[in-house]
Amino acid sequence: MSPSRGGNRRERSKKGATIIRRSIKKGHGGHHGGAWKVAFADFTLAMMALFMTLWIVNSVSEKDRKTIVAALNDESIFSGNGVMPLNNLGKIAVLEAGATRKAIPSKAQEPTEPSAVKDKKDSAQTVDVARAQKAKNANDKRVALRDKSARELGELATVINSIAEQSHMQSNLEMEIVPQGLRILIKDDLNRNMFERGSAKIMPFFKKLLVELAPVFDTLDNKLIITGHTDAMQYRDGENYNNWNLSGDRALSARRVLEQAGMPVDKVMQVSAMSDRMLLNAGDPNSAENRRIEIMVLTKSASDTLYQFFGEKGEKIVKPAVARVESTAQHRVTH
Repeated sequence: MSPSRGGNRRERSKKGATIIRRSIKKGHGGHHGGAWKVAFADFTLAMMALFMTLWIVNSVSEKDRKTIVAALNDESIFSGNGVMPLNNLGKIAVLEAGATRKAIPSKAQEPTEPSAVKDKKDSAQTVDVARAQKAKNANDKRVALRDKSARELGELATVINSIAEQSHMQSNLEMEIVPQGLRILIKDDLNRNMFERGSAKIMPFFKKLLVELAPVFDTLDNKLIITGHTDAMQYRDGENYNNWNLSGDRALSARRVLEQAGMPVDKVMQVSAMSDRMLLNAGDPNSAENRRIEIMVLTKSASDTLYQFFGEKGEKIVKPAVARVESTAQHRVTH
């Protein structure tokens, strides 16, 4: 019998028994897996990265590299802003020194605020900056005006002092510069009185001084306040006429003389009576120096404050406290 194609061979022994032998066909070794492919891919990627690095380094000049390093300074690889743009030739686009790069948004970044909220905040910040600048400019202007006013008031005090010397009234005149303006005190002394005792009738020497001061006040843009003061001596019949009446009448007499001497009638902003409430010499309430007329040459800011306090042209610029409370309560109810 000839061998079969299946690889089995039958042999007949001498005794007549048939022996079947199976031959195992040996092939290649077992399957080794794909680990070598992963290692080869890593090696290939590393080589490609190396060649790319060498190509980039070779294509960029030394000057460009310094510019790139300066642009990447303080950048973090986790910030999402480390991508360098390429130009049309595939080369790294070199940023000019001092140029800013637009940040590329990253998914890892925190969500930004809505544009409406951001615009509102930016607008509020802009308004705050504008207000701060406006306040600074106003403050600088006030300082400049204050310095100018102080200088002008000092010059005015020098002129008034020279007039007092010519009238031999140095002992009756005192002046001081205060934040509200120039304060001029014309007072009695032991030898001379500005008014007859207990009366608003003006004495000749005091009238002469006021007549000489009128042209000086006429040249000023400042407003005046004229205030009358008395000593602490009281009238026997204080019900019909007292120191309030006397101090007010004396201030009005001084105003009348100034206006008759040519000072405009709108120059005087206020005439007031203080009676004996503001004694110049509190240690001796009946002393002559407590009987005085004060003329306050107001600065513009002081006159503006007075206008606002009383309400310019009848307008209630400063609302009464009750009206403000009611207005605030009504506003809260409506809202």
